[in-house]
Amino acid sequence: MKPVRLLAISASPRKKGNSQFLLDTVLEYTKTLKFEVDVKRISLSDRKVEPCIGCLACYKNGGRCVLKDGFEDIRQLWKWADCILYCTPVYVAGIPGQLKCLFDRLSNADYGLEIRGARHMKTIGAISQGGDFFGGGAELCMADIMRHAAMMNCVYIPPDTSYIGSGGWVWDSHGNAMKEKAGLMTEDYRLTLETAHSIIQRSVEMAAIIRSGSADLRDDLMEDAAYRYYFEKADALEE
Repeated sequence: MKPVRLLAISASPRKKGNSQFLLDTVLEYTKTLKFEVDVKRISLSDRKVEPCIGCLACYKNGGRCVLKDGFEDIRQLWKWADCILYCTPVYVAGIPGQLKCLFDRLSNADYGLEIRGARHMKTIGAISQGGDFFGGGAELCMADIMRHAAMMNCVYIPPDTSYIGSGGWVWDSHGNAMKEKAGLMTEDYRLTLETAHSIIQRSVEMAAIIRSGSADLRDDLMEDAAYRYYFEKADALEE
């Protein structure tokens, strides 16, 4: 089987902060999996994604947005991936504005496709860290990402030992707080790694299952335009 394509997105507007450190750390786990994984990384700290202006031009442009920023490059990588892993800080009990802008633009671009309701056949997982391990808002960020997965017709993957995602917390707001916890290997940090590793493993496994199953069922699924879109895009990636 060809490598499973994983796109890892750090949603923090802060360069080399806690979210980026946590994401880079947990991605090392991909090297231990049974399936080979091709990892690409994006940090929204160096990608400009403007808010959607609701002009609906993407509905006529095959999903292409009229705003000229970093969105289209991210969109193409998002379409390339078999699984998406979001790592986000908590901003006022929710995801940062940059990530919300990306979600809005991706969803509207999806409605601009000739086939609405296309089956993207991807897995999505969430890691979030905030200012408190319980009640710090991480679970609210995960719920936002879960809704995004549903809107994009993707399979949301929780860890084995938690309901919806991997949560962590930092004891200070500075950018190296997570790295400090890693150095001490605190119990909460160990739990964060454990659940994050589980998300990565199950996301990659399910992506491989989807790819294998869709290949076996291709002839039948191609009769449905929503799945035909998936196969056409997959074929284009292999060219």
